Amino acid sequence: MLPTPSKLPKRLGRFEVGAKIGGGGMATVYLGRDVREDGSEALVALKVIRDEFANDEQFTAMFVDEAKILARLSHPNVIQTLEYGVTGHHRFIAMELLTGRTVADAWDVVAGEGERFDQGTAAWVCARVAEGLHSAHELVDETGAPLSVIHRDVNPTNIFLTHAGEVKLIDFGLARARVRASKSADGIVKGKIPYLAPEQAHGQPIDRRIDVYALGTTLWEMVTMKRLFKRDNDVATLRAIRDAHVPDPRDEDPDFPEALWKIIDRALRRDRDERYATAEEMRTDLDAFARATGPHAPKLAAFVERLFPGGEARQAKWLRDAAAVRIPAGTMAPPAPVPIASSSLLEEESGPSSLPRPPKLPAPSPPPKREADAKAKGSKDKASSPPPAKKKASASGRKSTRTETDKKSKAKKTKKKSREELAAAPAAAVTEDKRRLILMVGVAVAVLLVLAILASR
Repeated sequence: MLPTPSKLPKRLGRFEVGAKIGGGGMATVYLGRDVREDGSEALVALKVIRDEFANDEQFTAMFVDEAKILARLSHPNVIQTLEYGVTGHHRFIAMELLTGRTVADAWDVVAGEGERFDQGTAAWVCARVAEGLHSAHELVDETGAPLSVIHRDVNPTNIFLTHAGEVKLIDFGLARARVRASKSADGIVKGKIPYLAPEQAHGQPIDRRIDVYALGTTLWEMVTMKRLFKRDNDVATLRAIRDAHVPDPRDEDPDFPEALWKIIDRALRRDRDERYATAEEMRTDLDAFARATGPHAPKLAAFVERLFPGGEARQAKWLRDAAAVRIPAGTMAPPAPVPIASSSLLEEESGPSSLPRPPKLPAPSPPPKREADAKAKGSKDKASSPPPAKKKASASGRKSTRTETDKKSKAKKTKKKSREELAAAPAAAVTEDKRRLILMVGVAVAVLLVLAILASR
């Protein structure tokens, strides 16, 4: 029997609890106030484990794992965790409250308008993500021992662009580290499939270089406005990842900068020993390329405002309204999703970012040379073409909350179906083997019976 929900206290740690602003799955998110000694205050996001999971050892371990990793992350390009703890039996994580949109949101609008990201700004954005990644990869514990943190889910939905022109890497819910008490089951692949590295698709051991590969995939998509490995279904996507064929943008655009292609090419090498060894090495090259067209922070702020006109004002009004009330019966949903440091506890299930190890695929062929790339360009471009162009959004708002919810629900069902199909494939094979074994045993028994009857005569 589930425990009776208890009333949330007025304070969690040093934070006053305000309006409920989201949640689902195993946790709820509230607006919090950090009231300082000088009378000033700052608004934060408070993620609280739901009562029915508060005494569950597995979910508690997940919560503690996330909190330990998040609490050590302190970098301008990583969403900041301010505090975690327990008040009564309510476990919570307090995070900085950001407003803006993700790279994925921006990509959709830019693609719908038939435009492109500015190459210098795209490189600068990815340089900031690389900087945040490196800080996470280099984390150590109290004794100075490496924590071996790997994000495992770097992709456009987890790169947040604030209205002030900042870049924040968010959602470390799938991060792997040496200190984690809760472990992934054997054969489970973590991360959004189109951004997996080849070694993940092959079920091989991983290290920080999978994050470099995922960032390279993201950069390729930002500067080409195409999807690199995404195909019609998960199996086809995994096959593309294992083949690791990366089209050279210069084949279509003779003016594409060679310096930028060299960065992308090195980040996306199938052999990880040929990639950037660290995210810091990649950042150095990206900043060197972007420097000529900077400064990029004000350009990024103007870019976000142009794509989502009035978005900053709407989110500011929502914050004022939400901060003015205590915990309401319903949810004061923000006009655009508010990012948090980890969303895994908000999923209704294991979520779209984990799936069983896929069935064996044929061994990938060696990477084709550029001459062969040019001949196969037609078929490859068709497979990598962007989604159909969307109608130009109106100035009053490009997407309604209902449309976004419907799309997310549909995408979740599709991914869940794909995971079930992948998981069912080996099960079906086992069932067929059992049938054959039973048939063979039955035939053998029948033969023995016939021989026994003949011998008795």
